[in-house]
Amino acid sequence: MNAVAKPPVLLLHSFFGTPELMEPWAEQLRAHGYHTVAATLPGRNPTDTAVLNRSGFTDYLDAALAAYDAIGSDAIVIGHSLGGLLGQHIAAQRRPAALVLLASVPPGTLWVQPSSMPYLVPILPAIIAGRAFRPSTRTMANVPLNTLPEQERQQLIPRLVPDSGRIFRQMSLGVPALRVKAADVSCPVLCVSGGADRNVSSWISRRIARRYRAEHQVHPSAPHWIVAESLTPQVLPPVIGWLATATG
Repeated sequence: MNAVAKPPVLLLHSFFGTPELMEPWAEQLRAHGYHTVAATLPGRNPTDTAVLNRSGFTDYLDAALAAYDAIGSDAIVIGHSLGGLLGQHIAAQRRPAALVLLASVPPGTLWVQPSSMPYLVPILPAIIAGRAFRPSTRTMANVPLNTLPEQERQQLIPRLVPDSGRIFRQMSLGVPALRVKAADVSCPVLCVSGGADRNVSSWISRRIARRYRAEHQVHPSAPHWIVAESLTPQVLPPVIGWLATATG
């Protein structure tokens, strides 16, 4: 008798990310029998600052929904950071097999942690203007990548790309377009977060998990960039185990 086919997986990358940066997860998921599709959000591959300057959250969501619909069947959605917020919206508007939120930003205001404030000041003009920007190497190293090995940070930073200042402004204001009704999300949800995350506070991650009555896996030393290749052996196996139970 043939084994029941596993649902396909849609991978949604983060701010300043690209589909290629989700490849460590895609590779391991394929090794466990999952077909993976990585969405490309607006203004990248290649980088297009004109697109980024005019893109807001709804433009990113339209791209994510189109990628989901192109799969043609109920899929697992795995989203990192901004990709997690997009995943929440997909789960509210479609009926995915499961939703995995990796260091997800919330469906509302993203409050800045005090330790990250000094790194926010230089990028405020771009956020206020809604202009495409890319944080400095110093900011990338000390905020989203803060606890990764130095060599891995040096390899990752050149691969990070500009992103939409308009979306950061929307998150800072907690605009209605970001919000998701918890009751509209009916699929199983897993939240995964890093205890050393300087972008999304631990209390925000806990609140998201409670919101969806989700299991919450916490990796105390992991930063916001929880999808880093060096963390895959630590972070991915419990997710694979959860998926087997949630969609088996």
